[in-house]
Amino acid sequence: MKTQKPILVFVMTLPFFNFFKDEIAKKWPNHSIYFLVNPPISILYEFAYPKNINVSFPYITDTEWKTCGEDIGYVWYLKNNKVIKTRYSTVEILKSAETFSYIGSLGSSDAVAFQTLILLTFGKFKNPYLFYHPENFIDEDIAFSLNNPLTTNDENFQKQLNRGIAKCYFEYNFNFNSCVLFKPILKQVGLADSNFVFTKYVLQLFFALEYCSNFTTKDLVTMMENWSGTGLYLNCAIGRPHSYHYIFMHLVNNKLIEYNGIYEVDEYTGKRYKQYNL
Repeated sequence: MKTQKPILVFVMTLPFFNFFKDEIAKKWPNHSIYFLVNPPISILYEFAYPKNINVSFPYITDTEWKTCGEDIGYVWYLKNNKVIKTRYSTVEILKSAETFSYIGSLGSSDAVAFQTLILLTFGKFKNPYLFYHPENFIDEDIAFSLNNPLTTNDENFQKQLNRGIAKCYFEYNFNFNSCVLFKPILKQVGLADSNFVFTKYVLQLFFALEYCSNFTTKDLVTMMENWSGTGLYLNCAIGRPHSYHYIFMHLVNNKLIEYNGIYEVDEYTGKRYKQYNL
């Protein structure tokens, strides 16, 4: 891509650019400003599992990633104080940038998402990269973070990144072993050759639904937010808010739970929810 101004790219995991655009425009008036939304779920990339291997189980190996889907629709351009969606690919905009950085809130999934994006674009994650981490999404805190940038070598970023890498390592190996061990059962329901995976959260939810009927998406979100498990431990959430729908649709798309033709109406909001059964 050709531009007369140097390009700055700000990577974030959720489309919160309206919080940042004013302060960024003030600080870099002579640059072309782009925002790249990099979701921390399997949209731009996913696990690349080993294929055609003859090994003993459990099989443990390092995490591998691959791109998935089209990487267009995640880049926005700041023009005249408006954020406009572009047709640039994530690879194209990152490779055209004078500088790119991570901006926004920081959790383990966010840190891993940034690292994976860079790894799959450039083939390596070469520290340090700039990291803007405002305490709150208000102008004063955002301006302070832009004037006092951290880097991905920062202790907090490294802590979250290492936590995320460990989490992905467990999930990658759990999922791969799950694919192999559950294959005979999945074959019985016609899913042996599909992309279906019993992840740790999908497996827990699926077992819990054995005792449920006529449940709605709202019921499932409530269940995942307040997960009681076996009852031996305090309730906690399984997954994160942005992953609830992904976990649920994984079961729906593979017809392990099905819409029963009935809508349930919320008595307080009037919103309609589909009912499902196993």
